[in-house]
Amino acid sequence: MYDATNLDLCRRVDLAPLADLSVKVARTDPKPPLARQGSSCLFEMRTADDHQANLLVEASSLTSAEEAGRLYTATQQVTGMTADGPVADVGEEAEGFVKRSDPGFKYTEYMVHARGANLVVKVWLAVGGDSYLPKQVLAAKALAILKATYTAVPHA
Repeated sequence: MYDATNLDLCRRVDLAPLADLSVKVARTDPKPPLARQGSSCLFEMRTADDHQANLLVEASSLTSAEEAGRLYTATQQVTGMTADGPVADVGEEAEGFVKRSDPGFKYTEYMVHARGANLVVKVWLAVGGDSYLPKQVLAAKALAILKATYTAVPHA
């Protein structure tokens, strides 16, 4: 069993994979995941050309693998993003999602989540700019953060 409580992800998440995006953290919010045990951190950032960027990292440890499976499935169903396919080498199951929008600027979002035993880890990375970032760029960064977070969660 994993225990994702009290991880302080705002301190533990290594933002090095984002270095080439030239983002600066403006604010962090360590509010835990809604209605479940775990830890999370929302990094609100700005790009060098002053566009919005966000990173959300969540690690949820549930009471059972079945409960974790339900959370994993529910996330798939409510994300509002386009499935980007399965992801290998992390957890028992993992997949990515992508979305592009234009709220006055080009906004590219990528989310990857993974489940193993009673643990679900989710990383959502969104970056605005004058043009859309290639999904592969965000996918690689989100996956690097997800893998590091997944391995940082202690077994209880």
